[in-house]
Amino acid sequence: MSGAAVAASLPEMLGRLRLTAMRDRLDGLLDEAARRDLTLPEALALLCEAEVAHHEERRIQMGLGIAKFPCVRTLEGFDFAAQPSLDPKQVRELAACRWVANGDTLLVQGPPGVGKSHLAVARCPHMTQGDQQTAVRGHQRAIETRLDRPSVDW
Repeated sequence: MSGAAVAASLPEMLGRLRLTAMRDRLDGLLDEAARRDLTLPEALALLCEAEVAHHEERRIQMGLGIAKFPCVRTLEGFDFAAQPSLDPKQVRELAACRWVANGDTLLVQGPPGVGKSHLAVARCPHMTQGDQQTAVRGHQRAIETRLDRPSVDW
């Protein structure tokens, strides 16, 4: 098969394999590989990195859609000046989510309007790594869950 024929058949093969990020960005990724003078394994790794990043982004977006959060927030958008009682260093430390990997639980509480939901929603896309799952519940859902188990003492 000639070089032109191979190049023409690649997008179709990538589509059949459901490697859509590779397919959609093939020309740009191959140009980048050539520009950087990558070896064949390095070029393949570049293509795979693009596909993996695409799948991870889709996983996060799908999880956010399933979660049906009332709003989309970021940690960068949080106004620490409006909440001087919060230590930004401590919030960033908690935002690193090492507590998730340790299997710990985080309870965020406070009066209405102080930013609890903002902080929780801002970290949700990044709280799960790999196949881990994380549950974030508002106070009413947590109370309902607790009431569904009357044998558990408070």
